[in-house]
Amino acid sequence: MDRRVFLKLTGFAAAAGALGALPTSAAASPLAPAMTTSARDLVVAPRLTVTRLAMREAGEYSVSGTIRLEASTVEISGISNSQQISWSGAAGQAPMVVSFTSFEHYDGLGAAPSLSVRGGKLESLSIVPVDLA
Repeated sequence: MDRRVFLKLTGFAAAAGALGALPTSAAASPLAPAMTTSARDLVVAPRLTVTRLAMREAGEYSVSGTIRLEASTVEISGISNSQQISWSGAAGQAPMVVSFTSFEHYDGLGAAPSLSVRGGKLESLSIVPVDLA
């Protein structure tokens, strides 16, 4: 027997066996919705936002901004003062907006650092050089 014909026949046999093993309700209605849980039971994964800080010259910078909290725990990382904010928003309550500030040193070599926010949305960002003179 030709190898290709053999593989096709065994593939058809396996597919027929799988169709025979389906419950009658699924076999009768192949377009039935696969999801049986309600939207309330689903868990929303917090999104991750990464923003490259606009630092062109070496020096000290003040990095500040605001974040709209979208999850019960929000993590701000990629800066020297990484932060974690935990809050419990009541049902129907509008998401809170919080501010943060960090002082960063950039040596001017390589790419500027990145600010990562998990569980929230970065609303505003300000990067100001700090004059130490």
